[in-house]
Amino acid sequence: MTYIDFYFNVENKFNKIHEILEKEIFRKRKIHISVSDLNGAELLSDFLYTASLTSFLPHMIGNHEERTPVHIDWEHKPLSDDFMVNLKPDIPSSFSRYLRLIEIVSNDEEDKKKARDRLKFYRDRGYEIKLIDATKEI
Repeated sequence: MTYIDFYFNVENKFNKIHEILEKEIFRKRKIHISVSDLNGAELLSDFLYTASLTSFLPHMIGNHEERTPVHIDWEHKPLSDDFMVNLKPDIPSSFSRYLRLIEIVSNDEEDKKKARDRLKFYRDRGYEIKLIDATKEI
């Protein structure tokens, strides 16, 4: 069964993704980041290239290279079933094939509303969900 983590009260989604990726790449995870479109993929990719002067997070837009640990895609052509980060406002069509799903929710009211709908969907189907308040993380 898919384990789902909801990070809420996130000030900056890209910073939170960077933090998660640093941990999960170290653990040898294959990560799919689901974005809405090519523009969103390019914005995230640019951020990941410039976010840290001391580390590099190897990633690809699309699914061209299986050995790259992070794939950013909007069409959802998964290469693994390990780990997914959802940045789309809707429920990913094949989220249940993953061992773990991460939802990141900002302080924006519209983002919160859509996240509540996704949370209800997952709960109604019996998924184990962990709620993580990003303002209280150390």
